[in-house]
Amino acid sequence: MRKISLKERQIMRRSYAEKIMETVSTEGFITLTIQDLACLMGISRASLYNFFASKEDIILEVTEIYIDYLKKTNQFINNSRFSYVQRLPTVFEQSAFSAVYASEIYLSELRSVYPAFYDRKLKLANERIAILHTFYENGIIDGDFNPLHPALIVAQDEAALRKILNSSFLTDVGLSLEDGMYGYYEIMKHRTFTPASMKRGQDPYIKNVVEVIVSQLKKK
Repeated sequence: MRKISLKERQIMRRSYAEKIMETVSTEGFITLTIQDLACLMGISRASLYNFFASKEDIILEVTEIYIDYLKKTNQFINNSRFSYVQRLPTVFEQSAFSAVYASEIYLSELRSVYPAFYDRKLKLANERIAILHTFYENGIIDGDFNPLHPALIVAQDEAALRKILNSSFLTDVGLSLEDGMYGYYEIMKHRTFTPASMKRGQDPYIKNVVEVIVSQLKKK
């Protein structure tokens, strides 16, 4: 058998960890055994140990996926070289990702069982909120955004997207996942931008964001 390079091993390790994220976010991980995790990954228990040293190592990789995502998106949202029109879709994507994967059961179990992992995740999550506040504050100062309180904006998005993405809401109101995503982004856009700053017509930056979110959620 060809020896796997360290880079290839890390790519496969990340890929296997991604396969259990949905279960961890909806059911937690405390009750999951190594055999359960191997089944979710679609590999044997023996193969699992080629990539992970322990259950703790698996949960570390799941947490690293979320941390890496927050680091990347935080940097982009905080980068004033990009326009507000370019950055708002990433604000939307980040909020949706957090609503789905940073679930209460996952965070509660992480804090209880692996507090060091939880502290790292919490630090990035707090940085995310601070960056979002700055993003909206700067947009107001620059005259592009309506003068709404950033903390209330962020709280509204967190609550709305959790309801939309983690309940039967879309089915109850007869909306597809795609229509729900585009619809809520339109609400964000009209709430955020002043009439003079509003870009009319097709938003070129949101299409790919919605496609990524929908493709991930339809795997669930």
